Amino acid sequence: MNPHVLILSGLYDFSTDLVALRLRHSGAPYIRLNREQLADHSLTLDPLVPELTIRGPAGTCNVGQDLRSIWFRQPVFLRNTPSTPLSLQDQLERSQWTAFLRALCVFRDAAWMNFPAATYLAESKPYQLSIASSCGFQVPETLVTNDARRIRSAFPGTLAIKSLDTVLLRDGDDCLFTYTTLDPENELTEENINTAPLLAQYALEDKIDLRVTVIGDEIFAVRILSHGSGIPGDWRLVPKADLEYEDFALTEDMARCCFLLTRRLGLSFSAIDLIETVQGIFFIEVNPTGEWGWLSTPERPMDRTIASWLENPSCAKEWR
Repeated sequence: MNPHVLILSGLYDFSTDLVALRLRHSGAPYIRLNREQLADHSLTLDPLVPELTIRGPAGTCNVGQDLRSIWFRQPVFLRNTPSTPLSLQDQLERSQWTAFLRALCVFRDAAWMNFPAATYLAESKPYQLSIASSCGFQVPETLVTNDARRIRSAFPGTLAIKSLDTVLLRDGDDCLFTYTTLDPENELTEENINTAPLLAQYALEDKIDLRVTVIGDEIFAVRILSHGSGIPGDWRLVPKADLEYEDFALTEDMARCCFLLTRRLGLSFSAIDLIETVQGIFFIEVNPTGEWGWLSTPERPMDRTIASWLENPSCAKEWR
């Protein structure tokens, strides 16, 4: 039998491993293509049928007639800069295999988690904020700018500074990543921010971080704590051993906002970051390819939920 599920992922993706194991145990026909191994296969796409013929380490099959769903487990933007210049051959291979993955959008009758065009839009933080506000979320005051004077006038006191897009850079053998920082506005000068735009927000302090994961028609919500308390600043800077994840029930209105945001972004999966304060719950951002493997447990079975959705998709064509 040809695959019902096509997985497009990476070789070292733990979350994909969990879902693939669930699909294997349930007997669902699937095939997984890892971006690092595409050239090890013979791949032929007929865009008019459409049909993808695969021969290689992942197996031999024709993807198309029986295809129900595609799990696209990667961001649209390529963010990691190589530490050394790429050869002409490497540049050609990288660009053309990326284009090949985009070309799989010809499978328009399959359910996608998530469709690449929807992922592209949903990765834009300003676009997220705009849509979240229209869905009924409280959203912190925000500016996208490289104008220090504008920031100082808009946000007196302490503010939250974020990169406009996820930053993942290489400097020699080092991998550089940026986190949200809380800074006094008087530390911002024209010299240190005018070279690139950033996202500045009103700082929400005395808060508890919430992670809400939407998978089709299912929703999972946790509070992120350290020693029973909320975490000042970016919780990702806290050692993993000191983090706790506490299940909690969203109100009906908040769950509706999360589902509505996911649908309006054209997504079947979303990882939503919220902040709980005495003023209420605020939307911070949504990641259309967000990680969840570290949150999946027998009581919070995200891997099983994704596998079930891929076998029998629901709310699948909202992106159209």
